[in-house]
Amino acid sequence: MKIDRSILPSGRIGIAVSGGSDSVALAFLLTKGGKKKNAADRFVILHVDHGLRKESKEEYRFVKALAARLGVKFKGTHAKVEKAPGESLEMAARRVRLEFFEKCMREKKLDAIATGHHMDDVAETMLMKIKRISTSGIKPKSEVGSIKFVRPLLGCRDSELKDYLLKYKEEWREDASNDDTSIERNKVRHVVIPFLKENLDPNLVEHLYRLSLRGN
Repeated sequence: MKIDRSILPSGRIGIAVSGGSDSVALAFLLTKGGKKKNAADRFVILHVDHGLRKESKEEYRFVKALAARLGVKFKGTHAKVEKAPGESLEMAARRVRLEFFEKCMREKKLDAIATGHHMDDVAETMLMKIKRISTSGIKPKSEVGSIKFVRPLLGCRDSELKDYLLKYKEEWREDASNDDTSIERNKVRHVVIPFLKENLDPNLVEHLYRLSLRGN
């Protein structure tokens, strides 16, 4: 499993953890399961409870407990997501997350925020962007306003991350809304990619990932 540590800044890093397998694996890999010597000073786990699902409060407690077990600081928020005119609920939730991350960048003096995006996310994004004639997937590093994001897991598959956690008997939380195929990314993930892998290219995800690197 290829983790790109070269994009990580040398200073303080926030780890965006939703509770899903990808972000939980990210937290374990960056802190080496809580055994990294300077983990307590270098990392802080960030979590947003959007309050949109009944499970969200339990997920907040799970991520907070995970941070304690890894020996790193925790910064969470119970947000209230309200849509602006013409804004989807998904985009409103993203806006709330970015506002929280921006606040954390300032208050915690973070040099970047690491997210759990992985190779499967890249492939999904590539397919979603085809209609906009784009060959740019998810970039290893990007900036949104004053927030700097790093994504060290882009060379990893979702299945690899789950296998990593299972190997060490670690848990994660599944977001039930990820099965809702009325949402574009979920439709690409659960319908489009499986169909194309079966009927066109078994290595579709890897090929889309390599194609995305040309656009970066």
